[in-house]
Amino acid sequence: MIRIVGVLVALVAAPQHDDLPPSHGVKPELYATGFEFAEGPALDAGGDLFVVNYRANGNIGRIAADGTAGVFCDLRKLVPLEGREVRANGLKIDSQGRLIASDSGAGRLLRIAAAGKNVEVLADRWEGKRFNGINDVALDLEGNIYFSDPSGSSPEKPIGAVYRYDIKTSKVSRLDAGLVYPNGLGVTPDQKHLCLSESAKHQMLIYDLTPQGTAVNRRVLIDFTKQTSADATSGKLVPDGLVFDAVGRLYVAIWSGGFVNVIEVPSGKLLRQYDAGGDHATNCHFHGDYLYTTVATKEAVFRLKLGVKGFDYSGAE
Repeated sequence: MIRIVGVLVALVAAPQHDDLPPSHGVKPELYATGFEFAEGPALDAGGDLFVVNYRANGNIGRIAADGTAGVFCDLRKLVPLEGREVRANGLKIDSQGRLIASDSGAGRLLRIAAAGKNVEVLADRWEGKRFNGINDVALDLEGNIYFSDPSGSSPEKPIGAVYRYDIKTSKVSRLDAGLVYPNGLGVTPDQKHLCLSESAKHQMLIYDLTPQGTAVNRRVLIDFTKQTSADATSGKLVPDGLVFDAVGRLYVAIWSGGFVNVIEVPSGKLLRQYDAGGDHATNCHFHGDYLYTTVATKEAVFRLKLGVKGFDYSGAE
């Protein structure tokens, strides 16, 4: 009897993923075009889509839910920096409807007012040294900002780092260093872990987050060089931007191959693989029943009707 009960408990406790469509079973829909380098998708509660490099590098575009499109703001004019090419890469929307942007060209963490008329430089250096080129941003439920700085790093020169901006004190702390091109990142819905794409090593990392605001116990969540699932293409896949759904599954845009991998956290099990719409998928974001993807080679945004909800990381959706 004890053995039978034990089996039943294990079956009940096992995660179920039947709500996800099968791999390669969803056709990407073209949603918007005209991006110099499509990256950083973020949607607000009304369904307005914000994407970086609309029409030209340095712009942030807004495609309204009714299809109206235009330049939301030009960072080159609002926050110029002599000797640096101002251009955003990652985007998130905070609880007040402001855009949090990683200025990869000038190495700055920016906050853009909801109307797009004013831009604050939240941080541009750590311990007096300027950031090389901030790549992506993430928020936790308290509004703290996590960001990656990969520029200049390589397997031969692992100088990439990950930082945290404390929303209450405005102080920046370094969470980890010595990384090989840290890229997309995100805090799990339970706020216990930080997941990070270490692109040049073809793997996802996971950390434990402490109440003191540090990240500890770095370990590999999934190594794409060892990927052998029947649902995915094997080889040296390059993970880029990422997002979580409402139940904590991780969706990672894969630069090489043009698809999105769905990963169970914290087990690291590969669950699904979806066509992102084209090669060089850079990032993804949920809104409604859709997952929106940015695809660099198509200079476009696609959307996949997955029928699952994204995690509300900011209270904006």
